[in-house]
Amino acid sequence: MPSYRRYVTVQDPQHLVLSDLPVKVGQQVEVIILLKKNTQVINPAEAYTDTEWDKLEPDLRSELETRYILNNPSLMRQMQDQGEWSCVSVDKLGIF
Repeated sequence: MPSYRRYVTVQDPQHLVLSDLPVKVGQQVEVIILLKKNTQVINPAEAYTDTEWDKLEPDLRSELETRYILNNPSLMRQMQDQGEWSCVSVDKLGIF
């Protein structure tokens, strides 16, 4: 089943608006609300052993890598400088 992630800030706890969803009129969806914790973004290379990392689902690995890169200004600058903004190899960045 495909899944889509949206981050929203609650303005009214009685009403939550999700917009621009890739669904058709009348299509049934399952909605799960996860309360976001204010957590520190970790460097996956430091948090997991190679064996633990290999056991993670590919989507989770990708999300952890993306969060780390997006929350690390020096890596973001490095990506921009390399001209590989849309697609970059984490090996090329030297963080894993």
